[in-house]
Amino acid sequence: MADYDVVIAGASHNGLTCGMVLAKHGYRVLLLERNPYYGGGAVTLEVTAPGFKHDLYASSHVWVQANPALQELKPDLEKYGFEYIYAKDQITAHPFTDGESIILYADVDRTVASIARFSEKDARRYRQIYEDFVYIKDGFIHQFFSPPIPPSLMMSAMEQSEEGLEMLRNYNLSPKDWVLENFEHPRVQVYILQWALAPSIRPDQDGMGTLFYLMIPAVHTFGEAIPKGGSSEFVGAMARYIEDHGGTILLEAPVKKFIVEGNVAKGVELEDGRTFMAGKAVVTCIDPKHTFLEMIDEGILDEKFLDKVRRFKPGKIAAFRAHYALNEAPKFKAGEEVSKAGFWRMGDSIAEIEKTFAELSLGQLPTNPGIYAFCWSLKDPSRAPEGKHTLYIDSPVPYELADGSNWDDIKESFANQLLDKFRQYTTNMGDENIIAAYYDSPVDMERANPCFLRGANMGGEMDISQTKYFRPFPGWSQYRSPVDRLYMCGPYCHPGGGITCMGAITANVILQDLEGKTPWWER
Repeated sequence: MADYDVVIAGASHNGLTCGMVLAKHGYRVLLLERNPYYGGGAVTLEVTAPGFKHDLYASSHVWVQANPALQELKPDLEKYGFEYIYAKDQITAHPFTDGESIILYADVDRTVASIARFSEKDARRYRQIYEDFVYIKDGFIHQFFSPPIPPSLMMSAMEQSEEGLEMLRNYNLSPKDWVLENFEHPRVQVYILQWALAPSIRPDQDGMGTLFYLMIPAVHTFGEAIPKGGSSEFVGAMARYIEDHGGTILLEAPVKKFIVEGNVAKGVELEDGRTFMAGKAVVTCIDPKHTFLEMIDEGILDEKFLDKVRRFKPGKIAAFRAHYALNEAPKFKAGEEVSKAGFWRMGDSIAEIEKTFAELSLGQLPTNPGIYAFCWSLKDPSRAPEGKHTLYIDSPVPYELADGSNWDDIKESFANQLLDKFRQYTTNMGDENIIAAYYDSPVDMERANPCFLRGANMGGEMDISQTKYFRPFPGWSQYRSPVDRLYMCGPYCHPGGGITCMGAITANVILQDLEGKTPWWER
């Protein structure tokens, strides 16, 4: 006899989204999470000092704002205490060490004006990309938040005209090549390029030109937000909804294996020996290497499929994050408008960016890394004690160090290097402003969440061979696995990493299989 209708391995934000959609349709769901907290990469903990709430991984909620599923679920989330704080003025700022800056505002006109201080031509190009979004907006939403279509469908449609062919060509450019072709001023170029590299993209990575036609207009069209109280409040509202609608979430309940009988997923077995059976479906939010290479008995999956799993690339770029509890928010040399942003990207030249990624490819720590910094307590005072602030500083790093160094031994010194870099842009980040610190190396991240394979937190490499119709593997991009009734959910599926609530896609595929329900993208 089944214990639940659907058993979900992993209570990440995507697993919880999947569970919430299914619970909303009357299914009894069980979510099993190995950690003492749910959320996966969307987790907020007091890691520096009491009262200072830090988003350990996922932080800025951008792409999810375009997901139709979020708009459908948001009223229910708000009933359970969830609230988004939307950026109404500055979204992010890019200061330079000489006190100049470019600021990305929610308002496109103010952003264009900020760019125009360096180049009127670049400002016009930025506005043109934003205005042209009207022609691809519906297609973007449809393709980003539904099962990916074969690449030949888009290509065959676009290759019918010279304009379409030109756009296909532009889509296939690397971020660096696209930026150099579209913007002329070196500071505008570095501002746009560093923005595009945030999802662990390399500057020379071909096939990433599409990003710019979405990234630039989407942030102005759909907005950027942070959850009040931290990302854990986002997933916490989902969890409360699920539990109030007949579902169960078990923490510190690591799944050992998926129970498969006659090539049909029947349930899961935990590491402590407990089993939970599913009457309708089983969902894995665990990365594909653990799921298919370690958690399914030998002989069930054929060698051809297993070879695809072995070839899955975790990601060439790992992440490092330093957390600080501060007496006061950072003050920037570039002025109050920059200081108020709360989210900053820093790097002074494309040459610096190229050098950093060359060093990463050789397994070396960046000597002059471009960094990202977040002080969300400026926008959300509930994240710190009254008058105090939180700060995170991020940098891309290699997982394995060529000189044989151990991350546990060097992470504090590398964090100090990042802090020294941050101090080049600020005026008040001396030791007297720092109450406490906490450092997360890529090894720490993988320990905390084994799905962060090799310290990469975007759900696997986002290159041409492993995105869209090829994600996670060729032939298996539609959220179903070779095991009947075992579905895939998580950032290793399309559309990839970040806060997207893609679990709603998996849930709709399940509803389509179980009930014949037409998903939104086919209506």
